[in-house]
Amino acid sequence: MILLTVAFFTTGAGYVGTLPDIEAEFGYLRKDVQEKSVGPADVPTLSPQEESQLKEIPRRNAQYVNIMIQKDKTSEYEKDVNEIIIILQKLQKVIYLNQNIQKFNAVVSNYIDHAAYLQKKYGDKKESNYVSFKQILNFSNQARSVAILWSESQEYQSFLPYTTPNNKYTKENLDLNMMKLQKSLEDTLFILKKLE
Repeated sequence: MILLTVAFFTTGAGYVGTLPDIEAEFGYLRKDVQEKSVGPADVPTLSPQEESQLKEIPRRNAQYVNIMIQKDKTSEYEKDVNEIIIILQKLQKVIYLNQNIQKFNAVVSNYIDHAAYLQKKYGDKKESNYVSFKQILNFSNQARSVAILWSESQEYQSFLPYTTPNNKYTKENLDLNMMKLQKSLEDTLFILKKLE
């Protein structure tokens, strides 16, 4: 009985369909096929009349070279500053939309990291004398101060009486510092965009 069931299931079973054309698929592996190489005989030649009509490239003409080649004139510093501009625009949006402290601190932290990178990269180079470079670092310090003040206010505000003299965590003081930061942000963006 078992033999009949095995015979029943195995007879007539097999691949149904067409087999792939192995010759066409793997023909490139055969040793008798030679690749056709392009040699000097295959390159079209110009007649002497056609050659005489070709003009020589004025490589010594700087104006021609600058127009035709169009070199990338953007310096590495300008590219780095462009990254800073993008972060500042994000920060501007966060402040304008009055988003929460986590979003603000995240963007400020990103900015501080980029400013530190620029300070390390250009601190001993001519770029360190640029107004834009100094403004980037100044704004980094100011943004850090406001981020710390806002974070501390979230932590300590419930423990300090609102009427404590010189309470720096009042809403008025936070708003004042944020307004100063926003003004400084606009000034920084103005200076950095002048590089473009």
